[in-house]
Amino acid sequence: MKIHDFDIKKGFYSFKFAELNTESHSHPVVEIINAANGTFSLRSNGRTYESLVFAIIDSNTEHKVLSKNCSIRMLMIESNNSQLSDFLGNKRITLQNGVFAKTSFVKKDGLFSEVKNLVRTKDLKSPTDKRIIESIKFIEENGLEYKNLIPELTSKVFLSDSRLSHLFKEHIGISIKKYLVWNRLRQAINLYLKESTNLTEVSLQSGFFDQAHLTNSFKNVLGVSPSKAYNSRILQS
Repeated sequence: MKIHDFDIKKGFYSFKFAELNTESHSHPVVEIINAANGTFSLRSNGRTYESLVFAIIDSNTEHKVLSKNCSIRMLMIESNNSQLSDFLGNKRITLQNGVFAKTSFVKKDGLFSEVKNLVRTKDLKSPTDKRIIESIKFIEENGLEYKNLIPELTSKVFLSDSRLSHLFKEHIGISIKKYLVWNRLRQAINLYLKESTNLTEVSLQSGFFDQAHLTNSFKNVLGVSPSKAYNSRILQS
């Protein structure tokens, strides 16, 4: 695995895999897969898509990917406002049951580059509600446990527990508790890439109980174990 971008602030992550074989998983990011050569398969919502060269999987959509003898480029984008969906809509790209999949797509490389440019020049991560923006910022800047986090958030944005939970899921698509796990995973990966440390230390520094806790969360959210994903510490240019 080569990592071209890992930008928590913008919510933009770019990878290249020689091969990729995931378990079924879902995550709060839009995933875009572009075959550099060969084809891959995708399973989602009980349907299997074979011989694909390009796919878009919406956030929080259960799926698994298999690329054998196929190197792929992948973008993962935190899309919490309408800019990405508007961009895709203008390209006449629509997702059916959270998936856009193509066995042949002449414009795939150009579209892949355009999306990367969109993410780098626009803010796709920030939701439209300022209270949720403030909540996300607080979660990312403070390593609080969930039970201590909620009272801090509600007092900060002047909302009840139930109202904050409802608004958060409406704008982000997942619960605050699940977002807390996502935030810890990003921090863990970032630490592993940039620091000379092992998975046990990374787990504890990122708020997980131990390495097993990190591994289980990693598989549920990203579909692979940390040991398979972390075969390179170097951010590629």
